[in-house]
Amino acid sequence: MRLSLSDARIAVPVCLGLGFAILVGLRLHGFSLAAWHEVIDESPPAEVLFGTPRSIRSDDWKVHLPLALAQAAHRPPFPVENDLVGLGQSAWLPLELPVAHPLGLFRPLTWGFFIGDDVGVAWLWWGRVLGLFGVWFGVLRALAEGRSGLAALGACAVVGAPFFQFWSFNAAFHTAAAGGVFLATRSLTRARRPLGIVISAAALAFAGACFVLAVYPPYQVTLAWLVVALAIGFALADRRAARWRRHARIRVMGALGAALFVLVVTAAFAAAAGDAVEVLRQTAYPGRRFSTGGGRTLAQLANATLAAGLWAERWGPLHNVCEAASFWLLAPAPAALWSLRWLRGERVDPVAAALLVYLLAVLVYAVVGAPAWLAGATGFGLAPGPRVVIGIGLADTALLVRWLACAEPLRPGERTLGAALAAGWALALAAAAAELVRELPDAQWRVLLPLAAANGGLAWIALAARRRGLALGALAALSLASALWFHPVTRGGTRWLADNELSQTILALDRETGGNSVWASFGRDDAANLFRILGVRSINGAHPVPQLALWSRIDPDGDGRSVYNRYAHVALEAARVSEPSFRLYSRDFVILRLDPSGPALRELGVTHVAFRGSTAGRLLFEGLAGFEPLGAVGRVFLYRVPDAR
Repeated sequence: MRLSLSDARIAVPVCLGLGFAILVGLRLHGFSLAAWHEVIDESPPAEVLFGTPRSIRSDDWKVHLPLALAQAAHRPPFPVENDLVGLGQSAWLPLELPVAHPLGLFRPLTWGFFIGDDVGVAWLWWGRVLGLFGVWFGVLRALAEGRSGLAALGACAVVGAPFFQFWSFNAAFHTAAAGGVFLATRSLTRARRPLGIVISAAALAFAGACFVLAVYPPYQVTLAWLVVALAIGFALADRRAARWRRHARIRVMGALGAALFVLVVTAAFAAAAGDAVEVLRQTAYPGRRFSTGGGRTLAQLANATLAAGLWAERWGPLHNVCEAASFWLLAPAPAALWSLRWLRGERVDPVAAALLVYLLAVLVYAVVGAPAWLAGATGFGLAPGPRVVIGIGLADTALLVRWLACAEPLRPGERTLGAALAAGWALALAAAAAELVRELPDAQWRVLLPLAAANGGLAWIALAARRRGLALGALAALSLASALWFHPVTRGGTRWLADNELSQTILALDRETGGNSVWASFGRDDAANLFRILGVRSINGAHPVPQLALWSRIDPDGDGRSVYNRYAHVALEAARVSEPSFRLYSRDFVILRLDPSGPALRELGVTHVAFRGSTAGRLLFEGLAGFEPLGAVGRVFLYRVPDAR
């Protein structure tokens, strides 16, 4: 088979590759890294070209990116365990960090950090966005039986989904790796020549290893079952072609070789990260978390379909814009019509049927829940109901693309039925709107009812239009319009983190100790994460893997272990207390109360302290501590701990 640049299978990857190179070369990204300006000195972020940094994206600017930058700042750089965080923080999990280790090959989105910090941040962003688009263009093109236009629109809808946008695409690598596993598996069964089979097996091995190392079980379990559904559907659809019988031995050997390779990578990862894995398994959160589903109502799942991202500021039981994030859904009406046709005896599309079964099963799990034995047997016990939204949205888009590509639009005798289904979708969304009006303070009938009606009209277009891309194009445009506003467009920004006055002062103080200073930060917890960016060690801040050995120095009896044995943001609070105590503020936020003049800080090895908080809090801290002041930059005050070891 000859391919040319006019073929979408070549043109799309070439365009994505060029776009990636240009955007990374310009150091552009959409992370809210510039939120650090407010923490450090409240200066205007000159690196933001337009838009506003989102403090709500603290998972990125406060946790993930500082730890990634700390890998480069560490000496030697890119370790498997970073000594800048407490007594050492694993770089293997639970976050995607650059590591100078052969297994780092299977974390391609981190490769840019080996070139430079700004490159690494831009590489991570565009690797997520364009990688998600490219892989799911391929998946949806397979579902659309080669119709590249529908696949491109569907991929735009996926990338534009509020779920991915409002989470800064933190699930993009998992989703792309899962899509890669499906595409490589399909290619392995369909390749005509031995060389193609070997290449497909290698691609399957790489995608499988990437999926294993994308360590976040709630997404991995949900996406793995989606891949299984797609594989079963296509296997049933292709069973008559039996193309796999040619060169069957090579195909089997390729599949076994890929599986063996993934097992070897998994074993190597378990050996390299075994200690951290065991610590996380025993944590109160998330290690011992077991879910039986539930946690989302149908109305809450429909919030994105009712454009909540454009009008909601207060999210009630959904907590915030990120936790509420969902997909703009449209497949229910086409799926209902297709199901009715099948019940009338028309040929069942195995791919669509498999997707529909998956969608209904995950939907029931998210809304109703499942028995504990079933959740455990399927792995969904690792996936809380709100996290399986990713599977619902992807299956909805996939099912819609399949309908538009393979199903006949409304026939003359089905017009009334089609109108009823479209109206039913509008009424279902109106019912969801009623619940949202009760739950979300900003929800208003005058906004939600027209949106429900418009979605009913969009469902009619999906059912009836002869130009099959109209509904999908509208869906993609609506998804992008409802969420694309969220991210700032930023150029670089990492150099300022080290060049600002506060950071330079901290680095100068660290040099005075020969690079052996150890810091603690009182007041706001976010400031504690700055030190690791600078290559300076600190004891608190974000601890994705709990610092059990560190805290045992001041908690030898383990009285507070149930509190700090978790993925946590650790803040320090000054108080006149005889013994340090740990308090759980929220599921992942721990407050350590201690007397700064007591022995606790010295037991923890602290040599210097920073305070960022209210004036009253600072005066209380200074009155208790009596530390030597070293000056202030903006609202951050620095001190030396006397007689520190």
